[in-house]
Amino acid sequence: MGRVGILTDGTAQFAEIEFPGLELVHVIPVEIRSSLLPEDRNTSVNKRFVTRRQHYPSKEDFLDRLFQLSTEYEAILVITLSKSLEPAVKNAQQAISLYGGRADIRLIDSQTTAIGLGLLVQKAAAAAAGGATLAEIDQKMRSAIHSIYSMFCIPELHYLLKIGHIGFSQAIIGEMLGLLPIFVLEEGNLTPLGKVRTHRHILEYFQEFIEEFTTPDHIALLKPASMNHFRLKQLYQYIDDVFPEVPFSIHVSNAHLAALLGPQCMGLVVMENTI
Repeated sequence: MGRVGILTDGTAQFAEIEFPGLELVHVIPVEIRSSLLPEDRNTSVNKRFVTRRQHYPSKEDFLDRLFQLSTEYEAILVITLSKSLEPAVKNAQQAISLYGGRADIRLIDSQTTAIGLGLLVQKAAAAAAGGATLAEIDQKMRSAIHSIYSMFCIPELHYLLKIGHIGFSQAIIGEMLGLLPIFVLEEGNLTPLGKVRTHRHILEYFQEFIEEFTTPDHIALLKPASMNHFRLKQLYQYIDDVFPEVPFSIHVSNAHLAALLGPQCMGLVVMENTI
């Protein structure tokens, strides 16, 4: 039985610096570039829509990496961010179809990104380090996908415009009104859940979301770099009181999530214990 390697994309954000199987995990980078959206509008409007676009690995990038890894592993599991957010899955799928090497390769659409993707990769890596076969890890991951629950508050609506979730007028009006829309990530798709007006209400929304779980395995909060931890004290205290044994981590959103959903985006990710 050969070793199983794990390949993921650069949007993954890990809950821990070190974890079992870390040496088996390989990350294919995602490039970030500044851009103006929408390009066909006048200059005064464009100034409001300066964003950072992500350039995901092409099929050639994936193919090159697969050939590299096949010299080290007999089997490779590729786990990417949700195909509804960006085309990494499609590019990886095309690369696998062109691959003619000796390694056994399987592809999984994580239906999530950032910490959600990172938690899945960590689980896959732990299984691989424990000697599980590619088929066993693949089955575990497809089951684990349904135990990841994500909620996001996305104040900068022009980022939703960029990925095609809302129209130009909706982005302009929503930002003028100062709305803080809440979304859940369901089967890889951002689904609107509600709107709030203050950050305090966002955290209350997050707490209500956590209350729906009975056996969480990990709870992670994604916050903007500008938000200090003191504002999160009440939520932290609630989790500590209700789930004292459950790991709770707070992370600054990585550059990829900031480029995808905006630097002011906040997120809550819960992995349910399925054992």
